[in-house]
Amino acid sequence: MRRDLPLDKKSIHPLMGVDQIVVFDLETTGLRSAEDEITQIAAVRIGGWNMEIVDTFETYVNPGKPIPNRVRKLTGISDDDVKDAPTPSEALQAFSKFAQGAVLFGHDIYRFDFNFIKKHVSPQNEETEEYRFLDTMDIFTLMWPDFSRLHHGLDEIADRLGTGINRLKRHRADGDAMLLARIFHRIQTSPRLEGIAYNVPIHTGRLPKAPADVELN
Repeated sequence: MRRDLPLDKKSIHPLMGVDQIVVFDLETTGLRSAEDEITQIAAVRIGGWNMEIVDTFETYVNPGKPIPNRVRKLTGISDDDVKDAPTPSEALQAFSKFAQGAVLFGHDIYRFDFNFIKKHVSPQNEETEEYRFLDTMDIFTLMWPDFSRLHHGLDEIADRLGTGINRLKRHRADGDAMLLARIFHRIQTSPRLEGIAYNVPIHTGRLPKAPADVELN
């Protein structure tokens, strides 16, 4: 499903701010990918030398099962919100179309988000597309020597970076994606960036290929 790509150090790493980056986040019915399902996908495309916001993407996802009460309270996403939403496969196809040509970036997506995504990836290569992605866990392990002792939550990371979260709706994919975009900007302005960038692995994962007629929300 995923592997680390060998990186030619003569090339420019995506963290150095010259690639198109799509920051994304998922909300789910729970934490276990084998039995839980996606309820929301949101993404922010940033690009150019200054990594400015270019476009956004957001969709509810019908998980095919009731959303547990504890999750409804945490995220504010209800069964009514998702009842007419696309299926996980349909939503991921739309997300794949939005993300074309970009490197993906997210929080703990190696261990969490891509475990939910790979359930909807066909084993036939012609029906999937490969994407490169960067994970916050890799970056901050290099940036902060004490990172292994943190809780690794977005709130704690945002506090350390001074990104500010007061105006963002947390535990919603759209709010978390926007917060991750701020975090990416702070990483780019870190004095440690040049020293760590080429040690940050670029992983690969697959998304369902979007049909030509798929529509973006």
